[in-house]
Amino acid sequence: MSAVLAQAPAAEAVEDLAASLQEAGTVAAPPEDADAAIEEIGLREKESDQVIDKSDKKDPLYAISITSFEDPALELGELILKGLYEMKFSRPSKIQAASLPKIKMGRNLLAQAHNGTGKTCCFVLGMLRIVTPDTTPQALCICPTRELAKQIEEEVLKMGKYLILHKGIKVKCILRDERWERGERITEQIVIGTPGKIVSLLNMKVLDGGSIRMFVLDEADEMLNLGGLGDQSKRIRQRLRKDVQTLFFSATYTDAVKRLATQLSMDNPWSQIEVKREHIFNDQVAQYFYRTNGVTEKLERLTEILSVVNVGQCIIFVHLRDTVEQLANTLTANGHPVSPLHGRMEAGARDKVLVDFRNGTTRFLVTTNVLSRGIDVPAVTLVINYDMPVRKGGTADPDTYLHRVGRTGRFGRKGSALNMIHDEKEMVVLKQIEAYFDRQGLIKEIPPDTDGEEFEKILNVQ
Repeated sequence: MSAVLAQAPAAEAVEDLAASLQEAGTVAAPPEDADAAIEEIGLREKESDQVIDKSDKKDPLYAISITSFEDPALELGELILKGLYEMKFSRPSKIQAASLPKIKMGRNLLAQAHNGTGKTCCFVLGMLRIVTPDTTPQALCICPTRELAKQIEEEVLKMGKYLILHKGIKVKCILRDERWERGERITEQIVIGTPGKIVSLLNMKVLDGGSIRMFVLDEADEMLNLGGLGDQSKRIRQRLRKDVQTLFFSATYTDAVKRLATQLSMDNPWSQIEVKREHIFNDQVAQYFYRTNGVTEKLERLTEILSVVNVGQCIIFVHLRDTVEQLANTLTANGHPVSPLHGRMEAGARDKVLVDFRNGTTRFLVTTNVLSRGIDVPAVTLVINYDMPVRKGGTADPDTYLHRVGRTGRFGRKGSALNMIHDEKEMVVLKQIEAYFDRQGLIKEIPPDTDGEEFEKILNVQ
């Protein structure tokens, strides 16, 4: 096996890489129109985006970034680059440019950028670059939901297509409904799954934590929340080698999560990259709110809106699982076939609902926060918050709002988000969200007397 890249390299090696990156010119990437390619793959960058390096300014890699995936210092290799370019990536986004040198040099990394800027590509490239043909698990990625785990698996299979074909690299997505026996062993080099199942397989010694060299937490703020997923994530980290390279990626982080992430780094060298909070929203998504007099009128108006507004596909978010079923049944009875999706459904049923939605077989999806993070469906042009996102106690949950709204406006397309407000409590939640992101007036009001034709013009979802 090649040298363990998760270990911190010698200071001279870091300085050499920093110097080479500073001196390197841009290597022309195969696609002729880089900006068009970035739109095609869905990166939502704008010139005003600021990626801030919060690392130690004495670090030789501080504020270092790349201009090309082909930079020899990254050592991505021809097979990885071929898969990358087939996916229409051409040049690194800002988060990729800032994070890839740090990942290559074995740094633990806490990276934050808004939805759709290419965070998944960062850690997928990191995993693909370190694995060898040895039949042991070497890279482990955990995330909150089975839907996101399967999506990450698809990205690894596409980006790593030629490594898989020519080097025998294999990928395993571990799902909750799979059964394993003691004595079985996972031999795939890249393993993806949700934390509960991963903990179970580590305990059974089906998964060898001692061979893992890179540990990725996608949607890391959710993965490190107190209790539940947070406890499971910490247990996984404790079962891995001390010098494992740990990567945290998300669009949102709290200060408490940042502190916990540094603790899990176990004194290994680490870096932090983020964007300013006020820059975190995608300007391609227009955000609105619409007031109704109570829940009954809200349901009536939702039915009318879906009747007149020409959407590609639409995700409707609610707070409770029971509401998912009730709302889906009511809308379907009123002539709007809607698919429900929530965490209490059987795994196979959840998979079918999402496949049908991705394929365009269904246009409307009613769901809880189980689908608020990471899921990419290009044709989603409208997100409706039927219930505003709140924490226990009823206060606003701005991070969940950001993730929900981030399901539209992807892949270079415009999108709209509509918040349906039926009482003053929900209005307070909306204002709390604006204040949190320091973007007062971000969410525009649609007048109560707006007719269907005007709704369609305002939402701009044709």
